[in-house]
Amino acid sequence: IVLEVAAAGSYLINKSPVPGGREGLDSRIHAIYDPRPDKIIFVKGDPAAKYQTVIEAIDVVRGAGVKVIGVTPKDVK
Repeated sequence: IVLEVAAAGSYLINKSPVPGGREGLDSRIHAIYDPRPDKIIFVKGDPAAKYQTVIEAIDVVRGAGVKVIGVTPKDVK
């Protein structure tokens, strides 16, 4: 599962938009991970996204009980 943080601060999970900002992200993460024994996610921040927005998304994910978080590196140009 990949959580993307877009440049505008919006969220996508596996390319599907997540409505509702942080609250919507929290609800969606719980819906996905509460029934799962393995709680692994990759977080991909758009190069133009604010660092704080990416960290806030990671905080939401951790608050939902996801233990292992992989952060994908920025694209090298």
